[in-house]
Amino acid sequence: SPVEMPEDIPEEETLFKSNRSICGGIVPGIRYLLYIDPRRYAEVETLDRKKSLGRVVGKINQKKEVIEGKIILMGPGRWGSSNIDLGVNVTYGDISNAAALVEIAWGEAGHHPEVSFGTHFFLDLVEAQIIYLPIYPSVQSMLLNEDFLLRSENALAGLLPEAAGYADVIKLIDIPLSTGGKFAKILADPEKQIAICFLEKPGAQGENQPKIEETERET
Repeated sequence: SPVEMPEDIPEEETLFKSNRSICGGIVPGIRYLLYIDPRRYAEVETLDRKKSLGRVVGKINQKKEVIEGKIILMGPGRWGSSNIDLGVNVTYGDISNAAALVEIAWGEAGHHPEVSFGTHFFLDLVEAQIIYLPIYPSVQSMLLNEDFLLRSENALAGLLPEAAGYADVIKLIDIPLSTGGKFAKILADPEKQIAICFLEKPGAQGENQPKIEETERET
C-alpha cells in the first residue's frame, strides 16, 4: 500500500535515500547498520580475505542481539556475486536476518558499477520481507550520509571479538549508542519508487520502544 513520506527530515538525520527499483515496506526500530566501505573493499589485497568478509557477515547475521535489534546491510556492488570483485561474497544464509539489503554503486569517472537489484536472492528476499535498495551516491536525487557512517564508533569488536581484525573494512554501527538513543527507520514506497532511511527517537510515531541490552564495547 502507499507509504506516506515525511518532508521535514533534516539531511543530517537522513542515512540514505534511493529512487531505483524499490521494494515496499516500513521498518522502524532498527538498531544496527553494517557498512562495508566500497573504497576499503576495493583495497583488500588478497582473494582469501575478500571471501572471508562474507563469513564475518554471516556470523553477525546470527547474533541474538542483531536478530532482536534488526540490522541494515550496506556494501559495494553485487551482494552474492560469484565474482568477488563485483561485490560481497555471501549466501542467503549470511543475510537472512537483515531488515534491508542496500547495494551501493559508487561512481568513479562517470562509471557506475552494476548492482544486482537483488536478483541473487530475489525469491528469498521477497519471502522473508527483506527490503532491497540500490543506491547511486553520485546521483543528485539520491543520498548516502557518509559523515554518519565514517564518524560513528565501530561496534564490531564488542559484538564479535574474533572479527576485530576486520574492523578496517567492516563497520558495525550500534545506532542508538552513536546517536544518543535514536534508531533507524526505513520507509519505502513501491508505487512512487522512493525510499528513505532516517533517525528517529523510539515511540515517535506511537511505536513500541525497542529494548536495548548494551553489548560489550571496546575499551
